[in-house]
Amino acid sequence: MNILIKIFFSTIEFSAMILLCLSLFRIHFRYSLHKVLLIAFILSSISVYIRDIILEPDFSALPVIIAEIVLITLLFYLPLIFSLLLCVIGSLATATIEGVVISIGAPYNLFTQESMQASAIEFMCFDLIVTALLLLLVYPLLRYKLGFHTTSNDALKGYNFLLSAILVIAIVIIQVLVIAFKQSSLHFYIPIISGIIFLIGIFLAYKHNKKLWENRRARLSKR
Repeated sequence: MNILIKIFFSTIEFSAMILLCLSLFRIHFRYSLHKVLLIAFILSSISVYIRDIILEPDFSALPVIIAEIVLITLLFYLPLIFSLLLCVIGSLATATIEGVVISIGAPYNLFTQESMQASAIEFMCFDLIVTALLLLLVYPLLRYKLGFHTTSNDALKGYNFLLSAILVIAIVIIQVLVIAFKQSSLHFYIPIISGIIFLIGIFLAYKHNKKLWENRRARLSKR
């Protein structure tokens, strides 16, 4: 139950972080909130699994950032390099806010890594505070149309999918090496299975993207 609570509230925080990322670059998400929730749930599951199940908190940031980059690239049709920039800025903003909250709570022995692992209530309070602060940043960005203006196409160049696959394979190899001698065989196979699922998703997205390019060429040829 404690794990499910952490996944739920982490999903809320990750959703706010993704909304901040998209708002900073003025990417419309009004009709894509389901994509935001899907990405946030996957990131939350990865984070909680690494932090609280296999107990490797120092290794949790890299898989989460890589997964976020790949998922935003595939679901929002943004170039991989642009998704990298977007995710890094969003992650830095979130880490800064988390650091401020932790520093304020430190004198009262609140929001330490040990206490949040032991207390679900403290974990919930921390996530809700960070989420509220992130949304406070999102509001003026949307209200006053601040941030960097950008445009996205309805199709991506093929190399974005190749680089995404390479990133997924690399992070799976690293994770397997990290836990291979510390965990049971079940935890050894979980990152491999997750990686295969990601690669299948990338391949299906590539096929869909290929159709978009063919449709675009057909439209241009009719002009």
